[in-house]
Amino acid sequence: MGKTLKADGDVWRPVPGGPSQREGYRTVVFLCQSNGQRPYRVAEVPSDDSEGDAFLDRISARDLGELFDRSVSLGAPAS
Repeated sequence: MGKTLKADGDVWRPVPGGPSQREGYRTVVFLCQSNGQRPYRVAEVPSDDSEGDAFLDRISARDLGELFDRSVSLGAPAS
């Protein structure tokens, strides 16, 4: 099942996303596992040419939490 993260009162599972619209970046998508009413969240990370699963396997719990904190709902920039 992979890593999970507890944040905002729910359990989230990060999965590899596709390439970002910004050159040299890719996306990580956070899917809410504990509440089907929550929208997904998206964060950008610098691309290191590794497979998405390998990147997520290497990231620490602390870095994963920081990445979640930078994510935005539905991938839309905050206004």
